[in-house]
Amino acid sequence: VISNGLVLDKNGNKMSKRLGNAVDPFEEIEKFGSDALRWYMITNAQPWDNLKFDEEGVKDVTRKFFGTLHNTYKFFAQYANVDGFDNSAAQIAVAERPVMDRWILSELNSLTKDVRESLDDYEPTRAGRLITNFVNDYLSNWYVHLTRDRYWGSSMSADKLAAYQTLYTCLETVARLMSPIAPFYADRLYRDLTAVCANAPLSVHLAEYPKCDDALVDKELETRMELAQK
Repeated sequence: VISNGLVLDKNGNKMSKRLGNAVDPFEEIEKFGSDALRWYMITNAQPWDNLKFDEEGVKDVTRKFFGTLHNTYKFFAQYANVDGFDNSAAQIAVAERPVMDRWILSELNSLTKDVRESLDDYEPTRAGRLITNFVNDYLSNWYVHLTRDRYWGSSMSADKLAAYQTLYTCLETVARLMSPIAPFYADRLYRDLTAVCANAPLSVHLAEYPKCDDALVDKELETRMELAQK
C-alpha cells in the first residue's frame, strides 16, 4: 500500500483558496491532459513524499518527454507508411543487425528489467525516470539521430528492414512499459503501431507486460557506447 503525501505549491506552502495558491486539478488536466499531469507528479517525487507542484514542470514533461516520444513515432510512421513496412515479416536476427541496433535493443532490455524491478519494489518514480531517460537520451537523441539515413533508401534492403524492426520494437515496448503511468497515451501509441498487425491485442492493456530478454543484453557494448556518447 502506498499513501500519498501532500501536494504543495511550488514554494512548498500548503495550497489554500484563502492564500490564492490553490491549483484546480481539472483545469490542469484540461490544459495538459491527465497522462502528462500524472507523469509529472509520479516522476517529480516519490508518491509518498510531499510534492511541490509547479505548472512549468508539467510543461517540461509535455514538451521534453511526450513531445520527444511523439516526434520519434512520427518519424517512424512517416517512412514506414511510404515503404509499406509490416512488422509481421520475418525478423532479421539481432546478431546480424548493425551495432547501433544491437546497442539500442540491449538498452531496451536493460530498461525493461530495471522498470519491472522498480514497479515490483513500489518505486514508480524510478520507473518513470528510467523510461524518460531512455526515450530522450538513447532512442531519440542518439539512435534515431545517428541512423535516420538508413530509412531514406528507395529499396527495402536488409539494413533498412532491420532499422524499421528495431525502432518498431523500441516504440512498441516503450508503450507497454509506460502504460501503468500514462494509460491513455500508451494505448494510443500502441494501437497506432499495431494497427496493421492482425494478431496484436486490441489494447496495450490487454498485451503482456514486457519481459527482459537476457540474451540481447550486452553490457560491454552499452559501456562502449556510453564512452562514445561522452
